[in-house]
Amino acid sequence: MAGSEYTDDETEFGEGFSPQATVLDAFLTPFRALFSKTAFRIYLNILLFIGTTFVLVGISGVAYAIFYFRFIPTIGIDREVHLQFGDGHPWGTASLKPEFVHSQPYDVAVTLELPRTPSNLDAGNFMIDLTLLSPQSGTALGSVSNTLSPISHARRPAILTYTSPLVDLARRVVRLPFYVVGWRREAETLEVQMLEKVEFARGARNLPQGLRLEIHSDAKMQFYSARVEFRARFTGLRWLMYRWKITSFVIFSSMFWTISMSTASLTWFVVSSILQSNTPKEEAKDEIKDEPEHEVKEESEPDEGNFSTGAVKIKDEDVESSRLLQSYPAEARESGMGSGLESAEAQGIQKRRIHSPDE
Repeated sequence: MAGSEYTDDETEFGEGFSPQATVLDAFLTPFRALFSKTAFRIYLNILLFIGTTFVLVGISGVAYAIFYFRFIPTIGIDREVHLQFGDGHPWGTASLKPEFVHSQPYDVAVTLELPRTPSNLDAGNFMIDLTLLSPQSGTALGSVSNTLSPISHARRPAILTYTSPLVDLARRVVRLPFYVVGWRREAETLEVQMLEKVEFARGARNLPQGLRLEIHSDAKMQFYSARVEFRARFTGLRWLMYRWKITSFVIFSSMFWTISMSTASLTWFVVSSILQSNTPKEEAKDEIKDEPEHEVKEESEPDEGNFSTGAVKIKDEDVESSRLLQSYPAEARESGMGSGLESAEAQGIQKRRIHSPDE
């Protein structure tokens, strides 16, 4: 109609309808989901997961490094022994720091550098005596004797390599330029294995803290230097971690990280479950508190369109209630039934007062 106050869209879909608003609402619906409270909760959980992952990766690497240096002992321990000459056989002592670990096999060797002098060549076989000392006896290394109870003791023979005079002369002639320049000297280095796979029992008192080295020979001998070397012989897990360092780091760090992440995820799941179980109860209490006020407001709002019909219904209900009261005899009205009807009538009047638009 020409005189209509509404457009065709408004008459078809209702008053205040706009197609542009519908399109905009459909366009913004996915973005509302992205910025909802649930979405922000998911974003927070993702950030916490990523941050926890990186933190635990760093902790796993540091933990493996600490474990490696505590579990893997020093593979090589070298001590120089200064031999003492004068009374008796040449002897010397050296202190050992607490660098040993229990239940770890060690190979012990003595390295002697001797000049090829006629007296050393004529000495022939000689004996090397090595004693590893306990902490109690290590306090007085200079006065230690074999009467003490050592942790470990070994005696091994040694001798300079024999060469015939002709071979020895040819070797000296070939090496003569090096001898003249000083790049080499007429000496021989002997390495004598003293102990193989020696292990120390548990306890600090069973780990060596000192050693005593003696050279037993019938003839006087000369020495350039003497050294005692300890070399750890790794087996099992120690060998694997020492031989394959990077592979062991990746495997053990991953295991530590997996256990840490599983524990953290389980803890987070339990805490989230507890918090979510408490949240619905609080929301339900709030809804219960809000429902009566909402209902009262809805009931108290008058309906302007149905005002006349509501008034007619109220008058009809008054007429019917008065007819029912008159139809009963006086005795019944005076009895409990009458009082019940009167209370029902009072309740109906009270309800009508609530629905009355004047109030």
